[in-house]
Amino acid sequence: MLILGAGLVPVLSVWAGAEVFIDRPAFRPWHGVVAALVVVSTWLAPFLPVAATVRGALVILLYAGLLGIAVSTAPGDLVETRRRFRRWFVALMALMGLGISGIELLRLDSNLPPWMYPLHAAGFLVLTLLFLLWAVRVAPGVWPPQQAVKAKTAMPLSGADAAVLHRVETAMGDGIWRTEGLTIAQLAAATAAPEHRVRTAINKGLGYRNFAQYINKFRIEAACEVLSDPTCADTPVLTIAYDVGFASIGPFNRAFRQIHDQSPTAYRNACVSPAASRPVA
Repeated sequence: MLILGAGLVPVLSVWAGAEVFIDRPAFRPWHGVVAALVVVSTWLAPFLPVAATVRGALVILLYAGLLGIAVSTAPGDLVETRRRFRRWFVALMALMGLGISGIELLRLDSNLPPWMYPLHAAGFLVLTLLFLLWAVRVAPGVWPPQQAVKAKTAMPLSGADAAVLHRVETAMGDGIWRTEGLTIAQLAAATAAPEHRVRTAINKGLGYRNFAQYINKFRIEAACEVLSDPTCADTPVLTIAYDVGFASIGPFNRAFRQIHDQSPTAYRNACVSPAASRPVA
């Protein structure tokens, strides 16, 4: 039973990390395939040596992915409790998992004393309990509302934060959002405000949990103006994506679908009929 349960630990750890740090995680079929392979190879490892090697390699990839999630989502995270949490818990969880998996994969655990195994299990148990305590009781605001992330909830701001928010909105009105690869640090420099105050102003003052969501609101609105304009019906979608600040078509399509639940092309087709797009003779 312990072996059966151990097969689920890496999968559940990465799943928990994705749910905490990505407001709307998108799971693909291949994620399920990898998870199934990890669990099955764990069950087969005592009888099939090659299964242990497969499991070790896959688990290392899973924990590396968990660490990648923690690092890659950090720059745009506007929720301060999540930013503090990721600095120690997820990194510790991922590094612990990577270290243990590396030891198992290299067969360095064959001569370990028996007491190391319950210590290993106890370590994961303590981390899991800390995670539950933090996520459920200490920081309920970490979880996004059940309704779509489109629903924003603003909170009262201090005078200083309100002043920063005013400067941020002025900069956005001036079109700074068109800057490709715009970061919070760049926006803070442009508004002469500390970065942490910019995060607080956008998160609490406007209700956004992620910087990309805030920036993409302006970019997608500008893209919609072009897509719905009959005189721009022959403008490539890629050109529109570049013009509003996206570096490639993939992020543009994903951001557009999150807001409008359809592709840019479908949006254009719904707004601009063939008859409207033809010039008058």
